[in-house]
Amino acid sequence: MSAARPEPEEGRWRGENVRIDQVGAELDRLHRHHQREGGGHALTRTLNLIVAPSSPDARAVIDRALAGLGAHSPSRTLILCRHNADRLDAEASLECRFSDAVGRVGVCHEVVVLSADQERLEHAASLVAPLLLSDLPTVLWLPEPGSPVPDPRLLERSQQVLVDSANDGVPLQRLLELALVAPVHDLAWGRLEFWRAATAAAFERPEPRRLLPRITGLEVVHEGETQSAALLLAGWVTARAGWRAGGIEGDDGLASGTATRPDGGVVTLSLRRDPQARGCGGVESLTLSAGLDEIRVARGGATSRLRDLFAEALQPLSSYGRGYRDALSIAAILEG
Repeated sequence: MSAARPEPEEGRWRGENVRIDQVGAELDRLHRHHQREGGGHALTRTLNLIVAPSSPDARAVIDRALAGLGAHSPSRTLILCRHNADRLDAEASLECRFSDAVGRVGVCHEVVVLSADQERLEHAASLVAPLLLSDLPTVLWLPEPGSPVPDPRLLERSQQVLVDSANDGVPLQRLLELALVAPVHDLAWGRLEFWRAATAAAFERPEPRRLLPRITGLEVVHEGETQSAALLLAGWVTARAGWRAGGIEGDDGLASGTATRPDGGVVTLSLRRDPQARGCGGVESLTLSAGLDEIRVARGGATSRLRDLFAEALQPLSSYGRGYRDALSIAAILEG
């Protein structure tokens, strides 16, 4: 076992071939060192954030998301990494944000990187348990939700799971399996907030509401090569309307299928990619048709807004995922 440095340097510590209790002890030493030298920064945590192992390709996404974490959701962040060596390596640091306001203190939170071999990661829930703050909620972030969770017990330790179904190649059935185990906060669902609100608002007036029982077609125009956002939105409309979904098939930017209304009528479903689309949350427009009548929801003044969806998804609010599992269940059927 390598010995820890006698004193933390600039709020950081690194150890090779360590035990997990050493990591906890070094965090405590970092805290004491900061209290002596930190000059008015309070140690603040609102949650435990566990980041599941991912490929090197996901590292940039993780770094960008975590860069501003202390500003909105200071946490004890535990990043799990995979290496081939038969040992546990660790890095721990305190990250502090300075306050410009007179009389206000800055805040600090912790980031711990645990690098382990596959055998240790298969017991990741036990590995991280001593480092979790018991009085705070725990969020498990899956940067690559299509990959297996190294230890399924991590799901049991988490109050919610954070994913982004807009990532290429994520099977919606896989996300549904996760949603049946723990509440899932999907960043793609947050990006569709405008479309859900605008579609619901389109049926607030009596005239459009009278069309709903005789809808014969739903078209969602989307951007990009992947259609996960369009599937989720179509799944949400189908669930809210009480239709029974069938599969959807197609390629080269056009997929089609059917759903069945409660009265037995058939609704044609169409997901169409527009190469010129700028998109809002991955969607360009939604159109519901009933014969010659049509209700179209376009992006209009919609934007993705300069908002931190990552911060919103971290919050333990049931409102974030309201309707998600029903929409995901149907989207998974459509995807086939």
